[in-house]
Amino acid sequence: MKHLHLARSGARSNRPPTPERVLSGWRVWPLSMLCVGGVLMFLISTPVVADAEASHPRNNTFMKREWGIEIMFVRLTAAGYMLEFRYKVVDAEKAGALFKRQNKPMLIHFKTGAQLIVPTPAKTGALRNSNPPKDDHTYWMFFANPGKLVESGEHVSIEIGDFLVENLVVQ
Repeated sequence: MKHLHLARSGARSNRPPTPERVLSGWRVWPLSMLCVGGVLMFLISTPVVADAEASHPRNNTFMKREWGIEIMFVRLTAAGYMLEFRYKVVDAEKAGALFKRQNKPMLIHFKTGAQLIVPTPAKTGALRNSNPPKDDHTYWMFFANPGKLVESGEHVSIEIGDFLVENLVVQ
């Protein structure tokens, strides 16, 4: 490898930079990590607005009694390529089944019957909570929406093990 001799004044070479010179000394982060981190930071900072149909008193009473949760919404996020399911735990003991790692969440699109899953990037793991739940805490999970299949205003169901909630309207 040739060494570049520079003048004492600190002058630089006029040669165009090579990939080795550009990347040397820089830490290269995978684009996927930046995207996931940005999406998560955006979602953490956004205000929570309850979906009118999901928060119907009859639906929430059943969900609280049977599963210990209150559904907040299902909405499009990440430019429509992801769906966020957000819910509040009111009884951690009853809600425990939703947090078991062996219970794989699935979002079912009524219009097409497509079954969408929670992505599991190598760097971050599954985009859902799987630590033990706590009362009065809000939790989320993200479902992949390839090709923007599910659109705002459409109906979906969410299934996690024995847990099933139907007819949620996507915001």
